[in-house]
Amino acid sequence: MADATSSIQQLLRQELPRLYAFAYHMCCSRDEALVSVKQLVADVRAQGEAKFLGADKPSDALLGLMARSLEESLGRKSEYTFEGLDEILRSDITRPIDLTGGPLGGDPVKLHTMLWELKRTCLTATLSCLPPGVRVSFVLTDLLGYGPVEAADLLGIKESAYRVRLTRARKRVEDYLTPRCTHVDGQNPCTCTGRLLIAIEANFVKAPPHRQDIPHEPHDADGPRRDMGSLYRSLPVVQLLDADLAALIP
Repeated sequence: MADATSSIQQLLRQELPRLYAFAYHMCCSRDEALVSVKQLVADVRAQGEAKFLGADKPSDALLGLMARSLEESLGRKSEYTFEGLDEILRSDITRPIDLTGGPLGGDPVKLHTMLWELKRTCLTATLSCLPPGVRVSFVLTDLLGYGPVEAADLLGIKESAYRVRLTRARKRVEDYLTPRCTHVDGQNPCTCTGRLLIAIEANFVKAPPHRQDIPHEPHDADGPRRDMGSLYRSLPVVQLLDADLAALIP
């Protein structure tokens, strides 16, 4: 039993950072992502370690369990709506950034951090406008690289049903972002620099708890990406802190 426990602990330590990032894309919240990985650890222990250690792909067994659990717990409703995002971010005129004071405190490092956090939050919130069952298809395939056959197996549904979900997810995300987001088309009206102060005042974006997953380069350094999958894969992956991982898996 000691060896089995050691093995499941090793598997969880290896996979939880990836699963935390997956949960963040599903929940659009670091706190909720942490709750999700805590629940996963409890579910693994409740269902028995042998089920996962004996799977053909133990890492996929964990991901499948989390994906199905999140789809069920998040229900059929979306956290955001496309209309709601427009009301939060685009109902006001573009507001220039003022580094002489205000919420940024005249700190260029904070500005850099918050621009990245807005980009990541806004694009993830766009995914959150999709029903969870549709959302998960985009995350599994266009972010994590699972083909429809593999992803459908993870979710326990037919491939044909999965493909319908994926097509719907891609179309709705593309239809929303293509005419709006400057990260898709440089001529679009919605820019992170123009909307940052609006987003901060609306409490839509908050300072991240750490800067370990904030890149050094500017948030717009790589230019526009018209392919939605490529755009989302270019986002910095949220990182599970070592202290949180140690608390989850002593």
